[in-house]
Amino acid sequence: MPAVTAGLIAGVVLLIVPHASPWEGLTSFTPALMGRVVPASWGLGAFVTVVLHLVLAIIYGVLISFAVSHIRQMAAVVAGGVAGLVLYLLNLGAVTLWFPAMRGNEVSVFVTHVVFGLIAAGAYRGLLRRKVAMPADQTPPGAS
Repeated sequence: MPAVTAGLIAGVVLLIVPHASPWEGLTSFTPALMGRVVPASWGLGAFVTVVLHLVLAIIYGVLISFAVSHIRQMAAVVAGGVAGLVLYLLNLGAVTLWFPAMRGNEVSVFVTHVVFGLIAAGAYRGLLRRKVAMPADQTPPGAS
């Protein structure tokens, strides 16, 4: 669950700041998937684009969690950035093969993937630290 949550956290941040930079021309109302603008000719509505973006963010978050699960906090954040770079390369290959209309502005898409990796890794490691080990026969205070 922390991996899914970390992916969602990073995905929502990148919905608000789509190219990982508040100074980028892309707005939060532009239909984009991980920094790639969705061609208008595809006819995807804003809701569908957001859902697809968040599904991709969850998948990326789970993959990044595997990469950083046994690394200490700060090293995990750096490793998350590297994992974001690897995901960018995989994404670039997939887009080049199957969705060439989405290619373009690769520097911004690269930065988006690296920033996603940094945020997701930090969120994942932070969520793991918050988990409190509790014996199975105890209930948390305030729970009935």
